[in-house]
Amino acid sequence: MLALRGRLLALADRLVPPQAAVFDQSVGIARTQMLATVAELGVADELAEGPATAEELASRLGVNADALHRLMRAMSLSGIFKLDRSGRFTLGRSGQALRSDHPLSVRDWARYFASRSNSDAWADLTETVRTGRSAFPRVHGRSVWQWFAEHPDEERMFAGGMRAGTLQDVPFIVGGYSWPDAGVVCDVAGGVGTLLAAVLDARPGLRGVLVDAPGVLAEADGWLAGRGLRERVELTEGDIFRSIEAKADVYLMKNILHDWDDEACATILRTLRAAMPEGSRLVVVEYLQERNEANLIASLSDIQMMNVCDDGRERSAEEIQALFRAAGLRPGRVVRTGGPGLVEGLA
Repeated sequence: MLALRGRLLALADRLVPPQAAVFDQSVGIARTQMLATVAELGVADELAEGPATAEELASRLGVNADALHRLMRAMSLSGIFKLDRSGRFTLGRSGQALRSDHPLSVRDWARYFASRSNSDAWADLTETVRTGRSAFPRVHGRSVWQWFAEHPDEERMFAGGMRAGTLQDVPFIVGGYSWPDAGVVCDVAGGVGTLLAAVLDARPGLRGVLVDAPGVLAEADGWLAGRGLRERVELTEGDIFRSIEAKADVYLMKNILHDWDDEACATILRTLRAAMPEGSRLVVVEYLQERNEANLIASLSDIQMMNVCDDGRERSAEEIQALFRAAGLRPGRVVRTGGPGLVEGLA
């Protein structure tokens, strides 16, 4: 869907002078910040109650009415809101996704991506291209993971955004791979278990193991209970760089390797390989990036990994398989879906 949207936008750009198309792209920072502001204020949640003027919304939200009207008027150009001639706003089709109760809400992601820490790192992208090293530790004096540990509110926004992204990928992952009907699936660094829960829902005979840090597992306990899956999932503390103590038939690792450079990935995979019984398999889920092919999701995500994470990158299936071999895993199948790819490594 995003690829089709990208092609349509590229076609539209052919209808205007090139300087106009580039100007429009250059103000992307404004759109990012506008989205984050209405997400932070909860404007979409208020409009879910029905049409309202900026004055009515401002009194509920405790903000300046004129500034809010001007912001929402500008955002009506992109369909987030609709504005009628009486000054009343309604939620546009795309604005629905900013509601906190939307099943695939991007509210947390919009807030995180415009956060000061992420924005400041992106502002130093030129130096990243000069040096080949990530901006985040250069700008903030610590890794993004250390930053999250010190800023839990921001970490929660990031985690919420990641959960929403996983939910969008679930149909491709669950439907595109031959998950076993019985046995144990272990989700490594799987957060609260969003993807693991989807796999277990699709395969009632499976049991799960969720490996993550203690704080994450505490949240996962209640989340999985709310899904009626807690009795089928073992929660196990683990560190992808030091030790993982979990035995399973299938290990699952989604959007982990792309956060790190090859050396760190080698450590992660060796740590996991030490835990894997002979005959088990690892399924790495990542958006696959061929070197000479632009991909709307993978190519843009690759710059986020390069600039904000630990010299991370999106990789091709062949590059992931090379990491497998170095860690003592034999490459297996590569499944390409309409979303992320699934790359097997066999113990």
